[in-house]
Amino acid sequence: MSNTPLTVQTDLGKILERIEGKIDNLQKDITDLKVDMATVKTKLEGLEKRMDNQEFLSRGVLIGLMVAIIGGFVKLFGWVGNP
Repeated sequence: MSNTPLTVQTDLGKILERIEGKIDNLQKDITDLKVDMATVKTKLEGLEKRMDNQEFLSRGVLIGLMVAIIGGFVKLFGWVGNP
């Protein structure tokens, strides 16, 4: 076995071009992700508004149902006098 050092000759310009190409691709991917995130945020805001509206409607229906049930019990058990 010999102890001679192994030398590798490469062109640094080619390596730099490859690195720059990879960085450019990463920047494009990040830009695409930012655009997608903006789209998702917009859709999420729309869903939040719909959920708030749905909660308001559900609360109104629930209150109306409770009033109807309580009114039925009041009438059923005769707690209200006859007019």
